[in-house]
Amino acid sequence: MKNTGKYLFSDTDKNIFRKYLQEKIESGCSLFILMDENTKKFCKSKLTDDFPILKNAGEIVIKSGEQHKTLETCNHIWLKLIAHHADRHSLLINLGGGVITDLGGFAAASYKRGINFCNIPTTLLGTIDAAIGGKTGLDYQGMKNVIGCFSFAEKTYINPEFLTTLPERHIKSGYAELLKIALISDKLLWKQLQPQDIKDLSSLTTLIKKAVLLKDKIVQQDPLEDHTRKTLNFGHTIGHAIESYSLEHDKKPLLHGEAVAIGMICESWISKKKKMLSGSELDEIIFKLIRCSFSEKYKIDFDGLSAFLINDKKNSGLKINFSLLQGIGKAQIDNFIDEKMISEAVMFYNNLI
Repeated sequence: MKNTGKYLFSDTDKNIFRKYLQEKIESGCSLFILMDENTKKFCKSKLTDDFPILKNAGEIVIKSGEQHKTLETCNHIWLKLIAHHADRHSLLINLGGGVITDLGGFAAASYKRGINFCNIPTTLLGTIDAAIGGKTGLDYQGMKNVIGCFSFAEKTYINPEFLTTLPERHIKSGYAELLKIALISDKLLWKQLQPQDIKDLSSLTTLIKKAVLLKDKIVQQDPLEDHTRKTLNFGHTIGHAIESYSLEHDKKPLLHGEAVAIGMICESWISKKKKMLSGSELDEIIFKLIRCSFSEKYKIDFDGLSAFLINDKKNSGLKINFSLLQGIGKAQIDNFIDEKMISEAVMFYNNLI
């Protein structure tokens, strides 16, 4: 399964996307925009100013936040599509962060056996990760992305100006995924990433393009995550467990990138323990992750993570599967780690904070 769509950037490809939308309308296609209340408030007017043809598109608005990335919300989207007589030739435009593109992609892929969709990410996390690569899905029974499918957006339109609507905490969360793609695939990019980029839209725009192309190259080699694409899971085995636990127990849950940043520290420690990563590289990783991705301290209760780790979708049976580092810029897939070492990694992180 290859991605037949294209990633379009606002500074070079705006007219291509405008023509694409015009052709959709002229062919009789019904257009719908999926948003949460924040993207409706802060981003929709920017989108329709750039593409006036979308002013007449149908609107589907959901509540914001990972806690609403559920089957109930997906059902709401399907009911809205049915109420507006969306047919198999309709187009769903997902305007938002990772929750919107994950959930909207799944809703589109399953509605009437599949309608086309576009992603227009509005967060840094969504721009370089969630909206790229064809993974769609929802959380179920407290488990991250346990229901979903691979389905590629027909087009993904990237406009970094949407990032100006975000608080710094959300930029830092997304920056964790920038650090991850560099750690697993590009040592030079890792060296280029610096804390000052977080407030510099020009620097972020350049880095976003590099990250999107790096991830797309990996996805094209392995669309269904049979081998190479598994490297993208670095930081996510422990990170997803932490995120799921935080969503269930904390009044102010961690953002995805914050949990993944913690996961990357723990999994880098495991990489060193397995003699795949040097001590100096581990120190460098920890220093940059804490400076670039952490908004506040967070202690982990390892006992609370166990059930989430066992149910991680990347596992093989009850074996907990990790992608680890073989040095900065290179990852190794399919490392099965026992709970004792995972517990030690969590203890190592807790002692840092």
